[in-house]
Amino acid sequence: MPDVILDRLLTTMDVAVEAFAICEVRRGFRLIGGASAVEVHYVLSGTLFLTVADRPTVRCGPGSIIIVPPGLRQVMAAEDAAGVDIRAADSCAPTRSGMLLFDAAEGGPGDVRLVCGLIAANISGSFGLLDAVKQPLVEDLSDMAMVRHSYAAMLDEISGDGLGARALTGALMKACLIALLRRHFARDEGSSVLSSLRDPRLGKAVTTVLDRPAAAHSVASLARTAGMSRSAFAREFSTHLAMSPMAFVARTRLHHAAELLTATRLPVKVIAASVGFASRSHFSRAFSAAYGADPSGFRRVAGHMNEGAGASTGAPLQ
Repeated sequence: MPDVILDRLLTTMDVAVEAFAICEVRRGFRLIGGASAVEVHYVLSGTLFLTVADRPTVRCGPGSIIIVPPGLRQVMAAEDAAGVDIRAADSCAPTRSGMLLFDAAEGGPGDVRLVCGLIAANISGSFGLLDAVKQPLVEDLSDMAMVRHSYAAMLDEISGDGLGARALTGALMKACLIALLRRHFARDEGSSVLSSLRDPRLGKAVTTVLDRPAAAHSVASLARTAGMSRSAFAREFSTHLAMSPMAFVARTRLHHAAELLTATRLPVKVIAASVGFASRSHFSRAFSAAYGADPSGFRRVAGHMNEGAGASTGAPLQ
């Protein structure tokens, strides 16, 4: 059951990239950072020595991806030694795509080069997987050409002004995160993220929502599905998935709506009703808050992206 649920949650995960940081760190210096949202680091070259909060320093080689939970102090260095501290946010500027570009290279090459992505705080569909991460996750994905190509494409997008740059960057980041989580779950069956979904009672409730997002779900009805008291279910669900049961229902509905907006020509009002919203206005407000665009605007951008993908003649990734 846990593997089935994880597969479903990975499928429905949405990612919105708020900012990028291109960082080069020289020996003798330590880059100090930390954010109120999830950060994802990708090591381009050199060896990164990363210390998060009071945990032991982790050594990350080229091709490594690291997920860092929000609110934790980070120290990034090119060696496991003391150095001069510099703040990661001392140099930043907006890009034409609307995202932020941080450059800590100070005009020269570094001994370690990495890309840091800041996942938007209002991420609409992590469904407990990213929210449930309480300690850094590190995986070596240097053997995956798809990850290398994805980061190269993300860097191109943030430096340009192409239509749908934010949406395309989010899709590429999602692919890289799924690769990391899949590797992590396969390697570490004792993962705290994985163990949070091992309770079959919660699994029944999660599956019910994913299978029927438009149903009239309530905490009480989901508790009955799980075979738990209402209070115990609400407490356990929030503890393990880092959101309330009804927040999970809302995210599931909005994700399903995003899929319908992208794949069909159904009127927005029909989509709103089909995912469980009583009015189009309520649906539009909730969708805009989650995705940063109203349903019609989201559909237009998705349509342009699909047209561009269909016209592409580029060679497939290896």
